[in-house]
Amino acid sequence: MRSTRIPFDKSATVHKSEKFICIESLSGASGLRYRENESYRIYLKPGAADEALGQVLLEALDRSRFVEPSSEREFYRPDRVRQVYGSWQEDFMARYRYKSKRDAYKSMDWCLAKLSEGKISIQPHQRDKPGSWRNLPGDRTVVIRETRDVKAVGAALRLALERCQ
Repeated sequence: MRSTRIPFDKSATVHKSEKFICIESLSGASGLRYRENESYRIYLKPGAADEALGQVLLEALDRSRFVEPSSEREFYRPDRVRQVYGSWQEDFMARYRYKSKRDAYKSMDWCLAKLSEGKISIQPHQRDKPGSWRNLPGDRTVVIRETRDVKAVGAALRLALERCQ
């Protein structure tokens, strides 16, 4: 009997506002990437050095894990996913004293970072409305060879964040 391999890219989410950069690992399987109940999440200052950005992003990617859909169904339940996202939202809004979601998201940028097939790709997104983004064309994605060079990874992340709209 052959086993079927479910595709998995290690991934992390990066949110940047005028007050912080939040890098958090995501887990899941084949395109379904979600926050863990107790995921790796680090907040940095918006002007963080490339070395710090790269170090935290590499750690987040390292902590991203495959979650078997058939045996860990709880992880994929929509109410769990919404609750964990809501907890993150409450955390950053309280931490940085945002008074409303509109205020919190009005200048926020978002990138999805993936490690797969020897490459790190960081996809910037366009803010559609508060808390909602859409994909930008593929030529906006920053792709570098997989590396442990934190400065190079941080520079790639900074470039991707600059490409957000």
